[in-house]
Amino acid sequence: MAGWHRFAFCAALLLALQAVVLAWPSRADDARPLRGVALVIGESQYRSLPALANPANDARAVAQLLTSLGFEVSSIPDGDGSRLGRGLKHFVEDAAGADVALLYYSGHGIEAAGENYLVPVEADASSLSDPANRLVPVSALLAQLKASVPVAIVLLDACRSNPFPQGATLAAPSGPTPVAAAGLDLARGAAPLADASGAPQSLGEVIGFAAEPGHAALDGEAGGNSPYAAALLKHLAAGGFAFGDVMTMVAEEVYVKTGGRQLPWTNASLRRLLYFGQAPEETGSDEASIRSARRKLLLTIAATPAEQRSMVETVAAQNEVPLDQLYGMLGALEVDTSAGPGELQAQLAAGAQKLREILARHDSETRQDPQLIRLSGLADRAQSEGAINLALTFRAKASARAEAISKELDEAEADIRQRRLELAGTFADHARTATLNFDYRTAAARYEDAFRQTERWDPKAAFLYKVFEADALTDQGMVKGENAALQQAVDVYEAAKLLPGVTVFNGPAGVAINEGITLTALAERENGTARVEQAIGVYEGALKVFTRRRNPQEWATVQINLGNAYDLMAQRAGGMAYYRKAIEAYRQALRVYSKQLSPDSWAGLQNNIGNELSEMADAGDAKKNLTEAIEAFHGALTVWTREKVPVQWAMAEANLAVSMRQLGDLQDGTEMLEASVAAFHDVLEVRTRGTQPVDWASTENNLGAALLALGQRGKGSDYFKQSIDAFDMAHEVVTRASDPFTWATITYNIGRAYRFMGDAEDSVPLYRKALEQMDLALTELKRDKSPVIWGKTHSVRGEILLAIGTRTHDKASLLAARDAFIAARHIFREQHYSSGFEGFYVKEIGLVEQQLAHAK
Repeated sequence: MAGWHRFAFCAALLLALQAVVLAWPSRADDARPLRGVALVIGESQYRSLPALANPANDARAVAQLLTSLGFEVSSIPDGDGSRLGRGLKHFVEDAAGADVALLYYSGHGIEAAGENYLVPVEADASSLSDPANRLVPVSALLAQLKASVPVAIVLLDACRSNPFPQGATLAAPSGPTPVAAAGLDLARGAAPLADASGAPQSLGEVIGFAAEPGHAALDGEAGGNSPYAAALLKHLAAGGFAFGDVMTMVAEEVYVKTGGRQLPWTNASLRRLLYFGQAPEETGSDEASIRSARRKLLLTIAATPAEQRSMVETVAAQNEVPLDQLYGMLGALEVDTSAGPGELQAQLAAGAQKLREILARHDSETRQDPQLIRLSGLADRAQSEGAINLALTFRAKASARAEAISKELDEAEADIRQRRLELAGTFADHARTATLNFDYRTAAARYEDAFRQTERWDPKAAFLYKVFEADALTDQGMVKGENAALQQAVDVYEAAKLLPGVTVFNGPAGVAINEGITLTALAERENGTARVEQAIGVYEGALKVFTRRRNPQEWATVQINLGNAYDLMAQRAGGMAYYRKAIEAYRQALRVYSKQLSPDSWAGLQNNIGNELSEMADAGDAKKNLTEAIEAFHGALTVWTREKVPVQWAMAEANLAVSMRQLGDLQDGTEMLEASVAAFHDVLEVRTRGTQPVDWASTENNLGAALLALGQRGKGSDYFKQSIDAFDMAHEVVTRASDPFTWATITYNIGRAYRFMGDAEDSVPLYRKALEQMDLALTELKRDKSPVIWGKTHSVRGEILLAIGTRTHDKASLLAARDAFIAARHIFREQHYSSGFEGFYVKEIGLVEQQLAHAK
């Protein structure tokens, strides 16, 4: 028999008739309806052999299709040998009056000595040796059909693996014959019977196999259909295609769906064109367009040269993309099929990579518009069928719909934008009012709400609201003593710097100014220098953006805050160099902020310069430095009045009081010290515990130090008790958990108070209380992190131990005092303090040596 097509697939071969019309016209007006009969057999539930999941499903679906196409259909589900024999006999009889007879078989099949056999459900290994076995030979069945009907079609979805044991033999008329390991073989065609007596004129026969000779086919996923049956169900009813083209489409469908693993095979000998259908399908509908594009693609694949087919299969496997979609890209993505093998493979690989990226991004969006859902679904269907050009058409229609929706949304969004900004303004107004009431936590939350409302609609406003949120958190941390709020503020500033495309507020460099302030505030409450070093780095980075010439205001602001960071670094790391750097930074800022043009900023700089001079009192001429500091604070207070800016006034007044206390320590009499105490009391009228708890605690601490100084001037032990009360009140706010460094400095002050009380009352128990406080302070004050205050604490500790040792003649206390003095002296030598410190330690260590001579 002549073979009209060989397919590179393996699936169940099924031929179906369409719409009760089977025709073989020579002219269009010669077509006439024909009568077709069909027998459908599905063998799934084998009793002794491996059961098959899908033949029953395949048979039911094929029977329904053939019935819809006008065939008179009989079915045999799970037939044994007797039932198969009767059914086939009746089928041959029914075929005698028909034009076409079609047999579809799905189940186990074997090949032996060139003959193919259908296997009934009761077959087992022992039945092979029985000459009377009930296996059905296909060639004899085909011969019977050819003798009864003009067109005989046998479709065998039976190329599964051999179900019998390896090496099994079949008792054939010629003797024992080995059973092939897998698949069926070429059908043995019967002799032509066209001229036989009583036989109809034969117009040909078709026999199809689900796999090429000697190969096994796939059964498909359980509960579904075999790949071959699925392809037949999809294409056999296609109108307007000759039967050969239909079978070509079926074969190529299986090929692409199995990734080239299954190769259907068909032998046919038809003397006239055979059509299952009267007319081509109307292509007006979208679904019909997809089906038409799919069938054209399959016919194109069939005509692809073997070398190119192999190349496409390789590229698809390497890139894990569907075969059909890659074939579809050959034309849609302008892959040049005439190129040489190397160039063609490179183009295919590039196309496959694009396809893989598209598939990976698929379904990343959600859609609500019904028309977009429909068009996108059609595009997905077309793409999955390999109809890439048609998919592009649907995508273009979807984009046109999206453009129309976009115009509608633009109008709606303009209204939404206005309403969102209105909501943001409402939240921001709430935040500003909350700030006036010292409710910074609420302010931060409302600024965040304002940011959320504007981040999509107004990037500049959103950026500012994010910065304001961080500012409010900074205020919360500074005023309320919440370190967590300060850390949260740093995180929010960092987030603000990452917002895209924002130039307002000088962008990230402007944010750095406020962030540095927060870092410095956080550093003040932690041991060590890591935070302050971070702040210095932030400011120095900002100075690379802001210059005095281009950005004088911003440049001066950074200089001020950098000076503050240098001041804290001086306190932590010691050394006059950082204090000098701080003063220099402030004086640089004064080149921009004069009293005439910027009185408020000028006052702030006077306040800061006064602080640095006060801190430098221990270096050089202390009285001169403190006198200049007091003058600077008085200058600030000419602008910052209590009536206009009470918070700023309180800050400068408190700093003035500290300097007066320091200068009072160096002068005779108590006038300056009493003025300091009075100033602190005035400050506490503004800095209340309820509104500014941290500043209130700082003022109480400084007041305690001033009262302690008055006690030292012989004003009485009551001043010592008042000072300790003030320190204790400061400790109620400044806890070890919230601000360990400041807590330790207050503890140090309490120790000094007990030390001077011990002097006044000549009391060893009071000295021991003082020593306890110093040791407690040193649990937080570390030499490497806070060397200056660590050195001062050891110096006072040495004085206390010397007092105890002198009164008790305890050698251990005296030795500990000497060690404390030596440690303190070493620190102040490192920090290059004045020569007066060296003389002090020579004297104190000498006193220790004298007492050791008399110690026990």
